Amino acid sequence: MLRSSSFAGFRGGPAARASASQDRIPRLPVSPVRRSLVSLLWALALTVPVLPAAPQSAPGPRDVVTRAYTFKYQRASEAVVLAYPLLSSKGTVELQPSGNTLVIRDTLTSVERIMPALRAYDHPSRSLRLEIYVVKASRATVSPQVQRSDLPEELTKRLRGLFAYDSFEKQAQAQLAGVEGQWVVYELGPDYKVSFRFGSLTQDRQVKLSNFRIIRRDEGRETELLAANVMLPLDHVTSLGIASRESSREALMVVLTLREGDAATARK
Repeated sequence: MLRSSSFAGFRGGPAARASASQDRIPRLPVSPVRRSLVSLLWALALTVPVLPAAPQSAPGPRDVVTRAYTFKYQRASEAVVLAYPLLSSKGTVELQPSGNTLVIRDTLTSVERIMPALRAYDHPSRSLRLEIYVVKASRATVSPQVQRSDLPEELTKRLRGLFAYDSFEKQAQAQLAGVEGQWVVYELGPDYKVSFRFGSLTQDRQVKLSNFRIIRRDEGRETELLAANVMLPLDHVTSLGIASRESSREALMVVLTLREGDAATARK
């Protein structure tokens, strides 16, 4: 009776069989089905032609498209108010704070109008300086009326042309320097404190003072006189009046003038 051997097919004795077993590279078993599938995939890869993409027509002026702009220097949140008025009735603007990005969805015509405005807005921070006066204004109670002011002559003329007051008494004055996006907190003498954050200079040469606050101290107590977001054009005097009513004989006024550049540049 013959016995099968696991070494069948090798020639030579035991030494020859051992040498052949050591020199041979072992192979992993591959199923016939898997080998056939791999071969088929290679065949398809070699025979299927790569076709160019079908040409697509460009979007028309009224087609709705999506564009995203990631700001490098400025805050995307502040650019929303810049983009919103430029949208069409079909348009939307989405703020992505984590990426400092605005996503605009609108007609091609509107998007092509908005994107250059965003690029122009996204500039490196510029130096700004704010001149501020806190002024007590009053009407004379005697006749003839006596006009007096300790403010600069040009500023006095401007205030008298805007408001029906005879006397202007300076309570505090300061020149505040900073850069776009910076918070400013300033003590205006012992009686007043002002705080705000400089916004970014827009294409129409305006800067928003965010959360602009004036606080007055009186006998250890603090009273908030004004809290608002104020839009200031460059090189233009802006006057804010604080009074109990329009016919009041006295009012507190905050006079603001914003300019570009720091104080050192202005003196040159």
